[in-house]
Amino acid sequence: MWEFFGNLRWQDAVDIILVAVIIYQVVLILRGTQAIQVLAGLFLLFIADLVARQLQLFTLEWLLDIIVKSFVLIIIILFQADIRRVLSRMGKKALSPAGMDPPVTTEEVCDAAETMASRHIGALIVMERYIGLSDFLEGAIRLDALVTKELLVALFWPHNPTHDGAVLLQGDRAVAAGCLMPLSRNPNLDPTLGTRHRAAVGVTEQSDALALVVSETSGQISLARGGKLQRDLTRLQLRQALRDILETSEENKGTWFGKLVRYVKTQ
Repeated sequence: MWEFFGNLRWQDAVDIILVAVIIYQVVLILRGTQAIQVLAGLFLLFIADLVARQLQLFTLEWLLDIIVKSFVLIIIILFQADIRRVLSRMGKKALSPAGMDPPVTTEEVCDAAETMASRHIGALIVMERYIGLSDFLEGAIRLDALVTKELLVALFWPHNPTHDGAVLLQGDRAVAAGCLMPLSRNPNLDPTLGTRHRAAVGVTEQSDALALVVSETSGQISLARGGKLQRDLTRLQLRQALRDILETSEENKGTWFGKLVRYVKTQ
């Protein structure tokens, strides 16, 4: 035991810590998603393969051996969306500012949500942050208009062609309406949730966007972030939630390189 620790290099300790951190971060990203269930199934296949080897079940061992040897390919195929999301977040964090001022449109969005909720007008407003959502603009109606309460209410007015799709916001601009967002396949979501809520969760699973939903049936206001849904929010709660997410202090703004330069200057 002591001999093992005596032969342990500092590089080995760093290596173990880095692997542990990576595994922990992957678990955090996949927690609450369908990917966890798939990983559990693959783990059971590994266990079955070991048991088959011990019991000398040659046919079963041959079949499981094929699956085990193709493990990396299976992971890439099954988790391609999750892998793309993770790599995109890593790239954006490295190249984009770490913080974001609360947009001047926050009050307009909250006012619009309150108005539509009181009139039971269904709505889905997606606020782009660091990860671009241009992939979802295909087939949408391009706007490039300043965000106002009146514009948002008009876009989601019943029988309007843009009523059923999502409105995409970039900063203080509404860039498109009638956008089709990906639906979440999370089996743990409330089965009573409609298409708008599942689309809100779906787009926030694949990006760092915020998605505001107004229910047409109940008039409830919900906010989706990171695949999680906060439901039945008041205007004040919505405003505070947006400010908590979007506000950052001055020292947290800028890229990692910019923060390093500022740190050196202060020394």
